[in-house]
Amino acid sequence: MTPRFVPTSCSKSSSWRRRCSFPGNCGPAPGCWHGYADGAGGLTFGVIRLAWCLLMVFVPALALGATFPMAVRWFASRRATPARSSGALYALNTTGAALGAVLAGFVLVPAIGISGSTAVAMAGSLAAAGAAWAAGRRSPVPDVAPSVRGADVAQPRGRRPVREASPDGHPWLAAGVLGLSGFAALVHEIAWTRILALVLGPTTYAFAAVLAAVVTGVALGSAAGAALLNRVRRPAAWLAGALALAAVSTACTYLLAGDRIPSLVAREMATAADPMASLLRQGAWLTAALVVPTAACLGAAFPLALALAGDAAARLEARFGAIYAVNTVGSVAGSLAAGFVLIPALGLRATLQVACACLVMSAVVVAVRGAMGTIARAASAVAAVAAALAIAIGPSWDRELLASGPYMYAPFVPADLDLDTMLRAGSLLYYREGAAATVSVKRLTGTTTLAVDGKVDASNRGDMLTQKLVAHLPLLLHPDPQRVAVIGLGSGVTAGAVLAHPVAHADVIEISPEVIEASRFFARENHEALADPRVRLIVGDGRSHLLLSRTQYDVIVSEPSNPWIAGVAALFTREYFETARARLAPGGVFCQWANAYNISDEDLRSIAATFLAAFPHGTLWLVGGDDVLMVASDGPLDTRLAELAGHMQRPGVAADLADVAVHDAFSLLSLYVAGPAGIARYAAEAPLLTDDTMRLEFSAPRELHHERAGGNVSALTAVADTDEAPLAVREATARAGAAGWRNRGLMMAASDVHARAYEDFVRALSMDVTDAAALEAFVRTATLTSRAPEALVALQDRAGASGESGAGGTAAPMSDPHVLVAISTLQAAAGLTEDAVDTARRASRVGPPGDTRGLEQVASLLAESGNTVRLDETVAELTTRAPDRAPTLYYAAVAQFLHGNPERAFALAGRAIDADATFAPTYDLAGAAALKLDRPDEARKAFQTSLTFDAHDSAAYTNLGLLELAAGNRAAARGYFAEALWLVPQSRVAREGLARSR
Repeated sequence: MTPRFVPTSCSKSSSWRRRCSFPGNCGPAPGCWHGYADGAGGLTFGVIRLAWCLLMVFVPALALGATFPMAVRWFASRRATPARSSGALYALNTTGAALGAVLAGFVLVPAIGISGSTAVAMAGSLAAAGAAWAAGRRSPVPDVAPSVRGADVAQPRGRRPVREASPDGHPWLAAGVLGLSGFAALVHEIAWTRILALVLGPTTYAFAAVLAAVVTGVALGSAAGAALLNRVRRPAAWLAGALALAAVSTACTYLLAGDRIPSLVAREMATAADPMASLLRQGAWLTAALVVPTAACLGAAFPLALALAGDAAARLEARFGAIYAVNTVGSVAGSLAAGFVLIPALGLRATLQVACACLVMSAVVVAVRGAMGTIARAASAVAAVAAALAIAIGPSWDRELLASGPYMYAPFVPADLDLDTMLRAGSLLYYREGAAATVSVKRLTGTTTLAVDGKVDASNRGDMLTQKLVAHLPLLLHPDPQRVAVIGLGSGVTAGAVLAHPVAHADVIEISPEVIEASRFFARENHEALADPRVRLIVGDGRSHLLLSRTQYDVIVSEPSNPWIAGVAALFTREYFETARARLAPGGVFCQWANAYNISDEDLRSIAATFLAAFPHGTLWLVGGDDVLMVASDGPLDTRLAELAGHMQRPGVAADLADVAVHDAFSLLSLYVAGPAGIARYAAEAPLLTDDTMRLEFSAPRELHHERAGGNVSALTAVADTDEAPLAVREATARAGAAGWRNRGLMMAASDVHARAYEDFVRALSMDVTDAAALEAFVRTATLTSRAPEALVALQDRAGASGESGAGGTAAPMSDPHVLVAISTLQAAAGLTEDAVDTARRASRVGPPGDTRGLEQVASLLAESGNTVRLDETVAELTTRAPDRAPTLYYAAVAQFLHGNPERAFALAGRAIDADATFAPTYDLAGAAALKLDRPDEARKAFQTSLTFDAHDSAAYTNLGLLELAAGNRAAARGYFAEALWLVPQSRVAREGLARSR
């Protein structure tokens, strides 16, 4: 990403609500600094470096800009139609620019790197210079007086003489119009770049496609405009028409941008056999269709405006050069205004309105001031007014659809469901279009997610383990971390995990002010990290901060987004890793996140090879299902691993880890995969990633919809060698008992890695089959992974039928009610209902007198099967044993509901809630009874309360959808049914409800 350098410090605020003075409104931060350097010396160095970079870009650009008036003097000054000739030159120049944009973005940089591409550009410039020198020697420019230009040169044969503007012309009108249209052109380009990043994904291919489309359109339009000048008598009329058509084209695409285009892309992605290939192919055509028409009209305006300027009152090349300069200045102003003012302040929709308004204004000015007929003036005015009206009264944009990431998530929606409704599902809590990205926060099925350009970067559910461990792991491996840097704020959970340690100072670097604002929706999860006085928030580019800073950090945490996003690949190169290493204090620890999903085997191996090249003592860890952490210091970490358990006792650390079900050191050490030798084997012969090649930026997007996590994880774990593992890891594994493997399984289950959690629970139960917590979690994960039959066999094998004593002298497993209830649950999930009831009955007989788990299991099975007679008998038995317990009252209420007595069921459900307000199943029953009694408010309250216990309860969403449908609230009903279907796509009731709600 392009770094934003603002070397001024914010006023430090002591309150969460106070804002810094940065125009981008970086959000609440007690210690906010905009810029990258530390202190006056570092700031000076940063300014000098920035000035040098600008100089290196400005000087070549200055030279290239000077070529146009020189070419005009050499080529166009001797022509009868200098404006046409100048327009042709401009068309040729722009055609070359379009070719360069396509070649650079899609061919040269991926193939030969930045230095090679620069060499090609230099060679092209030298070739052009040589050709110009040779042509100049053969045909020097004559000293033709301006007054006789066009008079002494023969007109082209067979064509009507061109009647250009008067000799004096309208140079200032031409310059002003081209300046305004140049401003609009760049505003239009940047706005569409950002819109298409939301719809097609923020890849380097998307950005290159927009640039190529704009330049191609300008080239085509300027060629057409130049050709037109040889046939028209009133260039002002055609200029006004071109500007009016540009306004109309902008208005038409504006009307499509808010819903039709994202919907179109979503449908293409949902039905494509190869979504990414389709996205690249169709995205290029879509970009051309949206951008080229406006760009072509603006390209045509250039030669037409030159004709409007006249050619006799001053030297031609000076006049045309000045107009070209004004157009360029307007373009630069449009670029700066769009990126730094309009989009952050007004949003993308209003930014396109501004572009259209500028084009309308330009067309009207030419129509009023230019020499043109009444009909042409009226036609231009009508077109301009039509565009203005379309923009003014056009519908608002569908933010829910734009923020849904259609390029990313449409393929996951079943083909027979309403795609747009499914993508809009959930509640959009925050949406902000900023200078660098569009950031949104959404709550869907109880999970809050933070998305950047539609791609989810953080959440408060499955991502929590990774977000915390990327900070905890390196800090636990440092004996006394005092100064910490966090590259990337995201939800703020990582920063909050850093602050759980007794650090003295933490620099948090985030490029997007909108992400900082959005992090407040995760205040509970991040413990209001930005309000901590130890935090200094830096709004800027993380890599630039490390490069320009003079601070030495004890720990650096690098948690960028996925490398397929344009600009992010720069945070996986050798130069970046070396820069981070230079910022580490002696003994400092660096931690880098990488993804094992949606990435090719070659690319992941290259990341590992590049990391190892910069950090020879690197280690590799696998967190959750497919998140990779690479951790290193300036020496081996083996001895520090032995101290990890002790460091977990730091005040606040254990509690923060417990939030993600990390309860012991073994759970963390078990995530260790490989050290330097293992990484070297894994990454053998993989090419290194460098700033010059930036190969990852071009290869990673092609893997966006290729699910390779399983293969990559297998390849990673295959290099692990138990004998090479550090002593602390080997000892922790050897000592791990049933509790250790159960805890590891709970950690995995909390991260929704249920398949791996299942294996951990199997291992735990092989050591102690009577562990109640492991049994419950084992049954749950087996059900979620559809492995109930397999799990049933495994549990029965471990429990045995011999009646032998359990581990440690405990009761025989088949006499343990917890074991029997677990077997019964698995039997029911496997479709063995009668066996499940018999096993549950046995559990009710072998348990102690006060234990009603077996009977409750029997009641649950009978209620599900609708056997009211046997259910009544079981409820009577439960009432005898435990009359006032919530489960007894609940099953009594279920029986009454099945008997068609909702009034009695509702009353019993209320008593159950009074007995135990945390017994979650009661609320769904209470809601269903309230629905039967036509008490919608009470039903709604009950279902919503049910979701506070289990936000993934599909039945509660379905019931809420039915409730809203009955009330006539079809939009709300669609939302609830869509959430239910995200959880259980095959739900018949939810599917029927969604169809009815449409």
